[in-house]
Amino acid sequence: MFIHEAFNETLKRYHISGRALAEAADVSQSMVSQFRHGKKGVTDEMLDNLLLAMQQIAPGSRSYFCSLVAGESLGSLGVKQVIEGISEEEIPQLLVAIAYRWKNSEGGKMAGELLTL
Repeated sequence: MFIHEAFNETLKRYHISGRALAEAADVSQSMVSQFRHGKKGVTDEMLDNLLLAMQQIAPGSRSYFCSLVAGESLGSLGVKQVIEGISEEEIPQLLVAIAYRWKNSEGGKMAGELLTL
């Protein structure tokens, strides 16, 4: 798998928009789009910045990206093992990522509709 393919797959899996990533990494949305579609490469430093921003938005996403590039699966890890593997500083980020993912899911949308009644 090419790096840009792993990058794009990770953004899709973790529901990270190009706009949100561009803002978090302080780069243009166009650059993120070009890289994720294989139209333009990035420097090592830029990739590091993108991966750090990705990790801030969705904890675990950087590890997932790296597993794709390495051709290894993180799928064998259970939720408990993933949670135990994160640092104390990453726990609030994880909770925000879970809330964001749930909010954008069908279950979260239905709950939101019930709250507005």
